[in-house]
Parts: sequence; structure tokens; C-alpha cells
Amino acid sequence: MNSFPLYFILRMQHSGKIFIFLAKIKESILERTVLGMGNAFIALDFETANGKRTSICSVGMVKVVNNEIVESFYTLVNPFDYFSQTNIEVHGITPEDVIDAPSFEYVFPYMMQFIDKLPVVAHNAAFDMNVLHQSLKQLNIETPSMIYFCSYQLAKRTIDAYRYGLKHLMKHYKLDFHGHHDALNDAKACAMITFRLLKHYDNLQSMLQIYGKNLKDKG
Repeated sequence: MNSFPLYFILRMQHSGKIFIFLAKIKESILERTVLGMGNAFIALDFETANGKRTSICSVGMVKVVNNEIVESFYTLVNPFDYFSQTNIEVHGITPEDVIDAPSFEYVFPYMMQFIDKLPVVAHNAAFDMNVLHQSLKQLNIETPSMIYFCSYQLAKRTIDAYRYGLKHLMKHYKLDFHGHHDALNDAKACAMITFRLLKHYDNLQSMLQIYGKNLKDKG
């Protein structure tokens, strides 16, 4: 096996500035990634500037292979839209924070490069997948074929818990959780919950046969 760098780096240039996504990777995980991606998936979270599904202001994603997070992706996004005070109070992102951030049209190809045809999970996927679908529709970008599932719905159908929000499920599994509504932190929490839920199934593919959906079916 060839040696691999300890870091995955993705550079994105926008308005003369370089945005760098840097995530430490364990070499042992990389080896397993090369050998097989059968139990790999992407956990995704969007934050929005206001109530409109087309107002993405941040994206967080993590890649999970064999129950371990191996890579991460995060960027602020300029929605070119107003910020509601309600949303600012939820995620803490302000108009000033995104002045120099890239548009979603610019970010999307890098997202797809990171996802690399893996299935995608989101907590309350109905929201996140609608955000993605509506944003692509507004930009006249064809909706890609993307298998996805919802960790919230999967948890409700798999375990008995007091409540099924991210914070409650992290507490259910006795996991530390800080920075709720930071897109990357939420994606990490979603990932940690998901690979624990998957232990109740033979494998990821068998679960997807039951609960998997395709984003392209949204039209």
C-alpha cells in the first residue's frame, strides 16, 4: 500500500481569495477507503439566512468510512439575500460574515466532488434536500442523481428514544455535542448518530433498500 498524506486539502478560489478546506485523515482509514467504500456515506447540513430554502449561508459535510469520520468540508456561502434575525439567533451567521464568501453556484461543484456518488444522510433530510433541490432549481442546474436518507426518520423507526432531535439523540448515545446549528458540527453529530443506528441493520445497502430515496425524483 502506498503512503498517503495525512491531510486532504480542497482549494476553492473566489473573488481573488483562496478558501481552503483542511481535514486530518487517519492513514488506516484511508487504506480501508481505498480497499472498499461499501459502508461509506456523507453526512450533510445546511444553514439558511432566512425562511427561504434558497438562502443557503453555510454548508457542512463529513465523510464516514467504516464508522469513522475521515474527511470534512465546510464553507460559508453568500446567499445574496437578506438575513432574518430569527435565523441569525439560531446559527450566529451574519451578513458581514458572508460578504466575501462564494455563492452556492460556485460551491456546488466542490460539494459534488466531495460527495463523489456516496449516499447522503441529513438529520431532517426533508429540509436539507429541499434546500438543495430548490437552490439548484433557482440556478437552473439539473438536479443530480443522489441517494439520500434521513437520520431523524431512521432513528424513529429503529430505536426507542425520548426525543429524536440531534441534541436528544447525542444525549441518548452519551456523546458530547457542542455548537448546535454550526453546519459542520451538526453534520458530525448526524454522522455519529447514523453509524450507531446502522448497527441495527445488516449493512448500509440493506438499510438503503428500505429507506433510501433519490434526490432526482424531486424533478
